[in-house]
Amino acid sequence: MAKLKQASLFDEDYELKALREKERKLAEAQKEYQRLPALLAKQKLDSEATMPPMAEIKERQKFNRFEQSLSRGQIENVLRTQRQSLGMTMLLIAATILMVMWALRIISS
Repeated sequence: MAKLKQASLFDEDYELKALREKERKLAEAQKEYQRLPALLAKQKLDSEATMPPMAEIKERQKFNRFEQSLSRGQIENVLRTQRQSLGMTMLLIAATILMVMWALRIISS
């Protein structure tokens, strides 16, 4: 009977150590989670305070100047002209292809 009591005491001692280790790990995790909101807030402030690269700043300024210099009607005119130019280019390519095919037909006859 004494051996049984002694064995159960060792088992209980081992379980107690395991529970204390789990409690310690949980306490560490809880401290980590408590620090997390402050860390996230600091990271957000840092990212907001950081300036973008100079090239990006210049590009944004150039785009803003461009937008301010053109009215809505001017932008529509530019887009219409670009569409017309694209259409004319497609017609020119088609005519060139037809001319080459016509020339090949004449040469092969």
